[in-house]
Amino acid sequence: MQGSSGFNSSETDALLGIKENIKNYSSTNFLHEILPLTLSWHNIRVTRKKPTTSVILDNLNGCALPNEVVALMGASGAGKTTLLNSLMNRNLKGLNVEGEVIVGGRHDIKIGDVSGYIQQDELFMPTLTVYEHLMVQAGIRLAGLSNEDIKNRIVEVMDELGLTKCRNSIIGLSGVKKGISGGEAKRLMVACVLLDNPSILFLDEPTTGLDSHMAQSLMNSLQKLAKDGRTIVATIHQPSSKIFNALDKVIFLGDGKLAYLGPPNEVLPFFDSLELVCPDDYNPADYIIDILAIDRQNDNESVALERVHKVSKGFTESNFTKATYEELKTFNGYGAENGIDGNKRRRASWFQQFRLLLKRSLIDNKRNPALSRAKFIQKIIMGLFIGLLYLNSTKYFEDSGVKNTNGALFFIVSELTYSTLFGILTFMPADFPLVVREHFDGLYCVSAYFFARIISYMPIFILDGVFMVSISYWLAGLVPTFQNFIISIGISILIEQTAAAFGVMLSTISPSYAVAISIAGPLLSILSLTGGLFANGDELPSFISWTQYLSWFKYGFEAMAINQWRGVETLWKNDKSLQDCLGNFDHCESPAKVLEQYAFKEENFLGDIFAMIIFIFGFYIIGFIGLYIRVNRNR
Repeated sequence: MQGSSGFNSSETDALLGIKENIKNYSSTNFLHEILPLTLSWHNIRVTRKKPTTSVILDNLNGCALPNEVVALMGASGAGKTTLLNSLMNRNLKGLNVEGEVIVGGRHDIKIGDVSGYIQQDELFMPTLTVYEHLMVQAGIRLAGLSNEDIKNRIVEVMDELGLTKCRNSIIGLSGVKKGISGGEAKRLMVACVLLDNPSILFLDEPTTGLDSHMAQSLMNSLQKLAKDGRTIVATIHQPSSKIFNALDKVIFLGDGKLAYLGPPNEVLPFFDSLELVCPDDYNPADYIIDILAIDRQNDNESVALERVHKVSKGFTESNFTKATYEELKTFNGYGAENGIDGNKRRRASWFQQFRLLLKRSLIDNKRNPALSRAKFIQKIIMGLFIGLLYLNSTKYFEDSGVKNTNGALFFIVSELTYSTLFGILTFMPADFPLVVREHFDGLYCVSAYFFARIISYMPIFILDGVFMVSISYWLAGLVPTFQNFIISIGISILIEQTAAAFGVMLSTISPSYAVAISIAGPLLSILSLTGGLFANGDELPSFISWTQYLSWFKYGFEAMAINQWRGVETLWKNDKSLQDCLGNFDHCESPAKVLEQYAFKEENFLGDIFAMIIFIFGFYIIGFIGLYIRVNRNR
């Protein structure tokens, strides 16, 4: 039957000897240098109060020991993931958790300091290679280690998990970008966590989505890692009979109650004692999950509930398992008697996080054709289009020339805005799940990610605009002086950065990409209509005129126009033919009168520049606040 603390006596002796074996272990492989820690939990009760109070987990007791792979199993809704999250103290939004979790026999150890969590969904930056991803992860996770030690650790982890062959392969994204296989992606998730060399590993359905061979291979790797002294706890959905029988311990839950905890080879005798006999041709795991399943839409719900409660009561009271359950209630564990201060993790500083995340983002942008090659091609085409549309058609001070010149300037402002804003609206939707996960894994703070990401975009959303303006400026025959050209380039950079900041703000404060893009269209229409070309700002009704002061179209267009007509005026002063033209007011207008038509004034130039700078900082600040709030709401 069962020995001390509900475990076979030979197994307990072996586990107690692990600590001494680890102390005497001499190897250069850091993965074998484990501090074995037990994990035990008592009277875990989880309730949800909204919309009505409901019990999700009902006074659960249990434990997991070093050298073991322990599987949490049960039907959908049984509480497996909730128990896993309760043990880790994360992803508990809207839940009330009672009870205690004891690590290594001590109550004062934070589970996050000694554990790693591999979640079900594979979230990566898909454009990175396996080695690049691990380098970024190691740089953040292993602050204080030399570059040489970090590289050695990465090599050891890849060797341990069979990732060496795919080290230079792009990770990819299923259905979008071809990359590594599903099994390799699962191993890569484990590899990231192993860089910390945690004593306890949590996994949420690691075999989901894998074929039987890859699932078996992954479980073999986990069992190999456990034999070094780790405690491994995983939720597993419908394992094959081979995987099930190879587990060290299984924990079955039903309706939030403990239905069984113990070796898999003893679970069927226990159910036999309750007159629930598994057919010979049935996978034991499938049979037990069916027994513990409750279909709340089915008329037989009460029968299923009665059966589940019978199993749960049998585990706590039957002669077969009563002793085990009683010992679970009092077992606190061991492993941290001498403290774990030396094992506490050191994360990278803010500047190290920023540097590594910036490097990752720059690689992602470089390998993302939608943000690099496509944008430059688009801007070159638009630059040619604008330049050819207004090719040498600007006759200064003549009515047609004035209209053509200002039309070209406004078209440049619009193109710098629309393509940039809609191109950057994907800033958050693509990255958000990854940011939430990595932030709550303790890898980096939101601000380090935010500023690294927006700075990584700046070269793209500066150079493409410079290309477009450089082409269209000379083709359209705008004022041909180098000084005015350089000023136009500077103004165009401010316009494009304002649009980028506005796009980032929309993407972070909007709950989804669909909402962000539906808001962007009408807002841009309003801002462009009050930008000065289509309506004189001084003649707008008072109830709508205030919108022009929120439009960078107005400030950008006004600054461009002032720079243009100032330059023309300088040319006029040095050109006799233009002076002769200026004297004939039947077909000529002065620069001041040209600007006056649009309610623009020369003295507003510096104010326009300053307003766009304020917009850039303001939009980014609002965007950061929006991202910070959204990330923390998804805890």
